[in-house]
Amino acid sequence: MPKIYRSLTILFAIWLLVWLWLSWPAMQDDAFIHLRYAVNLLQHHMISYDGVHPDYGTSSLLYVWLLAGLRTFFTPPVLPRAVSSFFHVVLFGGLVIAFARTLRSAPRIALAFALLLLALLAAPMAVRWLDDGMETSLTLCLVSLLAFSISRLGHSERVSNRSVLWLFALGLIATLTRVEYLLMLGVASLTLFLTRLSLPVEEAAKRSSSACLRLAARCAAPLLGSVLAAAIIYFTMHSVVPDTAVAKAGGSGAWFATLVVVLMVLASSMSIGALLVLFWLLTVAAVIAYKRRISLPILVANSLFAITVTLAALRGQQMQGVRYLIWTLLFPVLWNTLELRWSVSVPARSTARLLRFATYGLAGLFIVLLPIESMMLYKEFRARSLSLAEFRAQHLERLSSMKVVAFDIGYIGYFSGSPLCDMAGLVNGRARALLPFHERVKLCAAEDPQYAFVSGSNLGELNNSLNLKGWSICSVYDLANLRASDLHYLIASPAATAEVCAAAGHAPEPLEPVLHPSPAP
Repeated sequence: MPKIYRSLTILFAIWLLVWLWLSWPAMQDDAFIHLRYAVNLLQHHMISYDGVHPDYGTSSLLYVWLLAGLRTFFTPPVLPRAVSSFFHVVLFGGLVIAFARTLRSAPRIALAFALLLLALLAAPMAVRWLDDGMETSLTLCLVSLLAFSISRLGHSERVSNRSVLWLFALGLIATLTRVEYLLMLGVASLTLFLTRLSLPVEEAAKRSSSACLRLAARCAAPLLGSVLAAAIIYFTMHSVVPDTAVAKAGGSGAWFATLVVVLMVLASSMSIGALLVLFWLLTVAAVIAYKRRISLPILVANSLFAITVTLAALRGQQMQGVRYLIWTLLFPVLWNTLELRWSVSVPARSTARLLRFATYGLAGLFIVLLPIESMMLYKEFRARSLSLAEFRAQHLERLSSMKVVAFDIGYIGYFSGSPLCDMAGLVNGRARALLPFHERVKLCAAEDPQYAFVSGSNLGELNNSLNLKGWSICSVYDLANLRASDLHYLIASPAATAEVCAAAGHAPEPLEPVLHPSPAP
């Protein structure tokens, strides 16, 4: 590898470690949902949020199992953050080594793509989404392994029995991590089959239907492993689709809103969102230019993003973060970059110059975005770290026998251990998940909660169903996002105010000024 590769990867690694330190311990609210599931799995030996009723309110069964295993040895609440950061470092380091080994004889532009991808994965925005205590970094490690395996086996002399078992196991593990990876494993299997079918070594498969079927069966190993994982999920949880996905689906009429949200998510995620989309399109253009044709394997391997967004739009699925889209971009980016190794032709000089300029332009855009997102994310990390410190300093476990209603349930559910009614419908069973939001709020109000944890935007909705007159504020937390502060209020009914505020360690304040703010003069 050239010296520039070693020098830049060392620089990116240092940059990544700096941001891991600056962002510690800023955790996503949903990470504590996984952690509470893990605790209940250890204590009650079932997937359950309340420890009493089984439910499918977690988006990643494998991640819950992993946290439960680690929880036996490590009890700090920042465990999910440590796990996600560990896999982020593994992802980055693994790609550094894998690129150094696989791109030695590839065109120079492939090395440029590798460096650009490593830069994106070391950026502050990558730390924001891969180190937030969720399973994203773990799943991207699996996506990377799949992309490298499919690219290598697509051009090897044969697909051995050992490779078939490896692909099967990879498909099984990936789908247990995120069930929507069933789509990716199908795309990967078809890409491998079409790539091998174009090789001279598979002439027998082209001439004989039986040989073609045998080849298809071997190439379908990732999909078969994924199907087995889906069956395990179904027989374990009585559904393939988790309650979280059901609760976040707005129906076929919400397709336009989904597309708008996807655009907003990509734009707000900057280097790991909109820039990653542009980078993916650049790698598509490069592999077509070097192959000098648009082949079926290229079309299939690069179809994940379009298929995922289309399916989400048809379901009206809410995309509450770029984590739901990164995998659809990382797989084709890696496959396109690795496919350049097998190019036997060279693009026209004008095309090569255009690709080179586009790569420089993308790198320049990244350099421009870097200080902007760094300043914005530093503020977010600081706010989230302070909120977590506040939760850890309080004694909300004293409220474990009191009923709470909440919308963002991660922090409050984990630190209090209270029986919880979730206005978002994630953890109270499939029946609640299927209800519209306002119906869930009415049902939560009917359960006569003693305290609540809600954002300013949800206070009004809760007040419409549960008269909050006389309620008090016991604590305020800033679960900041990139755009602004996101204040959440721990509020208590008149009868529970003394106990809740004592647990929070603050004197009660009236809720009325927040609920009905005075008009500006």
